[in-house]
Amino acid sequence: MPVITVALRTGRTIEQKRELVSRLTAAFVETCGGTADGVWVALQEIPPEGWGIGGALQSDLMGLTSPPQA
Repeated sequence: MPVITVALRTGRTIEQKRELVSRLTAAFVETCGGTADGVWVALQEIPPEGWGIGGALQSDLMGLTSPPQA
């Protein structure tokens, strides 16, 4: 049983998630064989304060939180 894990920021609609799971599954089956019911997809939704980019939290870069004072 293959498992495809996708880490993405929160905020996608249920329709977008359905489409993503459908397309990833189809691409795996087309490329690697097998059947769609044997492919599992795990979506890991991470809020902006859970991402680090270039040494800073994404929430700080987006102005959603106040960066620490030096």
